[in-house]
Amino acid sequence: MNNTKWKELKKGISELPFLPPFVIKSVDEEETEYHHFDKDEYYTGDWGLSLDNYLGGDIYAVPFYAVEWIKIRPRILEHQGRLIESKVIDETEKFLAILIKYSIPYEEQDGTYIIYGYRKI
Repeated sequence: MNNTKWKELKKGISELPFLPPFVIKSVDEEETEYHHFDKDEYYTGDWGLSLDNYLGGDIYAVPFYAVEWIKIRPRILEHQGRLIESKVIDETEKFLAILIKYSIPYEEQDGTYIIYGYRKI
């Protein structure tokens, strides 16, 4: 993916009712247990700090050019109480519309969407 596509993804994500949780792997990292992302979470993602470019001298956690892949789950759990099962808020349809609108290639695995920056062969 190029910088334009990453920026379009961030722009589209900001239009969702919540910022979906994600995990990100940079090209210089080894894949660990942390990178497994196959269940719904209670937290939202930090799309500002975690995925950005070098702009204005600021250094961000993972610049666009260093992203090997990002796994996104456009669902979030909302706590309902101790005796009531958590509510699932699902924005998958809106998320997929964003990917289609900006022609962002992706793969889907059990509700997790993977967007590759670089693909190892």
